[in-house]
Amino acid sequence: MWVSIKKLAVLTIAAGMAFPVIAGDYTSINSDVRVGAGSSADNVQSVNGSIRIGDEAVVRSVNSVNGSIKIGRGVTVERRIEAVNGAISLDSGSQVGEGVESVNGTIELQGTHVAGDIDTINGGIRLLDGTVIAGNVKVRKPNNWGWNNKRSKPVKVEIGQDVQVHGNLVFEHAVELRVHESATYGDIVGDEVTLIDIE
Repeated sequence: MWVSIKKLAVLTIAAGMAFPVIAGDYTSINSDVRVGAGSSADNVQSVNGSIRIGDEAVVRSVNSVNGSIKIGRGVTVERRIEAVNGAISLDSGSQVGEGVESVNGTIELQGTHVAGDIDTINGGIRLLDGTVIAGNVKVRKPNNWGWNNKRSKPVKVEIGQDVQVHGNLVFEHAVELRVHESATYGDIVGDEVTLIDIE
């Protein structure tokens, strides 16, 4: 999980500002980052601010600490998307070259193709509208989890209509799993899984 800031771009980032079609790293502390529709960027990073990426943009990676990540239609993320405290959402036609990971925020993908894993600890997962995951869907225990630790509520995971998970559903702590009858996936791995069929 990315936790450091690399170089700051030579620019001042104002909240709500959309960047033009220029490749390079976009990095912000305490303000939002906007990548405009059809733009190209390398690494898009924010601490204490949201990230918004417009339709048909192409970026190398997206990383956020304490801010949500919202990605439009037909966006290509060449590597990973990672967030610590913030939701991640991708709209239809978007592609991720590696995985999507969140610690404490919901991951919601609509009609998206992910070449790697979907990974969370405390956030929910919603895979909708024919999303394809080439790897596993994982709900992990935190590294400092002891033998007697237990969440008060299960993590909610939804595998929606026409979704394909080519790997397994791997749950290391309690999960409420809602699965559409048209969805396909590998094995369900976990001892505390409540399975609910949806139509």
